[in-house]
Amino acid sequence: MRSDISGFPEFLPNEQIVFNRIIDTIKEQFEFYGFAPMETAAAERISTLLAKGNDNEIYGLYRIADENSKKSIGLRFDLTVPLARYVVSNAGQLIFPHKRYQISPVWRGERPQQGRYRQFYQCDIDVIGDGNLSIEYDAEIISIVINVLRSLDIPDFHTKLNNRKILSGFLKTIVAENEIVETIKLIDKIEKISPEEFDKTIEKFIISPERIQQLKTFLNVEKIGDNFEILKWLETMNLNEEYNCGVVELNNILQLLKKLKIEDSLVKISPKLARGLTYYTGTVFETIFDGSMRTIGSISGGGRYDNLTELMSNRIFPGVGATIGISRLIPKLMEEGFLKSDKLSPATVLVTVQDRKFIGNYIEIAHELRRIGIKTETYLQDKNLGAQLSYADKKGYNFVVMANEMELLEKKAIIKNLKTREQNIIHFESMEKEVLEFLKKK
Repeated sequence: MRSDISGFPEFLPNEQIVFNRIIDTIKEQFEFYGFAPMETAAAERISTLLAKGNDNEIYGLYRIADENSKKSIGLRFDLTVPLARYVVSNAGQLIFPHKRYQISPVWRGERPQQGRYRQFYQCDIDVIGDGNLSIEYDAEIISIVINVLRSLDIPDFHTKLNNRKILSGFLKTIVAENEIVETIKLIDKIEKISPEEFDKTIEKFIISPERIQQLKTFLNVEKIGDNFEILKWLETMNLNEEYNCGVVELNNILQLLKKLKIEDSLVKISPKLARGLTYYTGTVFETIFDGSMRTIGSISGGGRYDNLTELMSNRIFPGVGATIGISRLIPKLMEEGFLKSDKLSPATVLVTVQDRKFIGNYIEIAHELRRIGIKTETYLQDKNLGAQLSYADKKGYNFVVMANEMELLEKKAIIKNLKTREQNIIHFESMEKEVLEFLKKK
């Protein structure tokens, strides 16, 4: 991946082919569960963007030809704000629960650094309800993310799971209510800062050493054992209505995930998981790699929000959603060799041209291959066969079709596997059967 303008990456053809293939796989998984594709405008009104973002994140748009033009619109910096606006604008035409996915570029006006870009793709999936939304959707979203990642055949990973009601309910017993949000933001950064920095900052919110120790014990409870043991410990606390509701919901999610055939080893309760965004109100989750790939950070994350559109409408639209960090994930997987990027063409077969007097015949062969569903390129440059085979090899073609004048007149050609060197004669009248049988041998 390269970038001539800092923070605006570009893929080479072989990388883009892998990227597109992964996107297609993800879309297929989403659609297995009945989620429909959605595309929102790249630009939104600044007032809409500011409902969730800040000036530092937003790229304002204006016409170069008009120096006096006011920047009243800007590029979207995520897909959540456009979703909220879209739901409010189209509520009368949507069927609820509204199940949608969107895989699109977004833009952020921040300083680019390793793994963070100014332009990148977000891959979001959400279920939006009208007035209420069953908690079963929380479990479904988590299972979809896990199954998507499994379908990509990537290294070992697990999903950390929590409920914001547990965290906020607990904090209400040791922190002033007006400091809960800031405390949650600090907890959300706990693995990114030193223990000394955490201790120094938490003292601003919690003065009592005893209560600080209570917090640390709570945040490290995931170390006591498996999910059953953690849940049992959480249940014994019985702190307040909000906390207890969160524990019940967390237990329900775990039971539902079992029904969805998600193995216990793939999900781990983590009471310190906060997901810093303030709109999360219940289930929160985050997926990370195990082992050496752990340094990448979260692969995906998401959670439940009670009212997606509270700043845009009086109507209540609760939802649950997740995002998969494909712009950071896919390049790293290619770099580590988990995703192969050795093909420079999405096509399977190259039809060579040995005798340009019969170029129409070669074009017809390629057309017939495409008709039977095989992606095919025809080499139309005036080069000798050796150069054409070299071209095929460099672009990663496994198969080529060759035919000289005599073979064309006899209505046949040769198909060759460039890796195994095996080749067969194919006859035009039975091309579909013979070609498909040969391709199966690869």
